[in-house]
Amino acid sequence: MNQQNQTWNQNQNAQAGQNQPLSDQELAFDLLYQEKSLLANIASEVLEASQPGMRQVLNDCYMQIGQDQLEIFNQMQQQGWYPVKNAQPQDVQTAKQKYQQMRGTL
Repeated sequence: MNQQNQTWNQNQNAQAGQNQPLSDQELAFDLLYQEKSLLANIASEVLEASQPGMRQVLNDCYMQIGQDQLEIFNQMQQQGWYPVKNAQPQDVQTAKQKYQQMRGTL
């Protein structure tokens, strides 16, 4: 769990039962994690769909949810609520090679 997630969870736990409205940042984190959860759930539905039409509908939903999640993330990043470290080109290449090798073993 990264630092932002830990801080957000600590804030949520501290506010539990206090009936305080959530800040814009807290709402954004909540929405981001709901979108991530939706992506994980629909991914298994896409993989299990045997009827091509249903699979396409679910795949379209997956792609839209992924786009929505990215837009939320970008907004959070612009607000300074979700800072990330840029990947070095070598790290990107290493990850690409790793996943190509994994795919090749299937």
